[in-house]
Amino acid sequence: MDEAHQPGPGEIDLAIAAKGEERGLLRRGGLAFFFPGRGTAVLNVTHIEAPLDPVAASRAQLAGKAQADAAVALLREEFPGAFGQARVRAYGYPGRRQTRWIKGRHQLTVDEVRAGTRFDDAVARTAWPIELHDRPEGYVWEMFEADHVHYVPLRSMTPPGVHNVIAAGRCIDGDAAALSSVRVMGPCAAMGAAAAHALDLAGGGSTHSVDLDRLRGRLAPNLG
Repeated sequence: MDEAHQPGPGEIDLAIAAKGEERGLLRRGGLAFFFPGRGTAVLNVTHIEAPLDPVAASRAQLAGKAQADAAVALLREEFPGAFGQARVRAYGYPGRRQTRWIKGRHQLTVDEVRAGTRFDDAVARTAWPIELHDRPEGYVWEMFEADHVHYVPLRSMTPPGVHNVIAAGRCIDGDAAALSSVRVMGPCAAMGAAAAHALDLAGGGSTHSVDLDRLRGRLAPNLG
């Protein structure tokens, strides 16, 4: 694709909202992430079910490829300058953004995310938007101000009554909207590092009694 003619913010959303249904698309909006100088983009323009049955999962994947083809055809038509010569290089594999998660000593809330609450036991930070894919026809993409940062507390990674377990990534305790912001790759990597350090500092003791000053010292490059 020709990145010099890429659509402006929100234009792909509007095009899919207007013509997606007639093309058989479940989503009524979508995103394109362009790679400067490479003539490529990653499209997030489809939704499919993710059944556990293997045959049903394969059928869903085929349906997803058909939706991807339909979305690209729509983009070629609506944005010929950018996508007129575009072709699909690879289809993504279906996966689950969110799954079962623990009940932690603290549930991270979307209000804390929006407020940028910095906890005494903060172990990771991120500025990723609220990216909630909670319905087939659309999603929530709530951007923050340029200087916004929000945090993940260790308490949301540690279940009460269990002293040798720390969860990370999409398994921590957060409400659905809060979790949609902190379960992307950057904060997941930070939580993984924090979990490793916390377990090391706990030694044979409880993960609820980790020396937070020492933990913060180890995590200072990420916490700022």
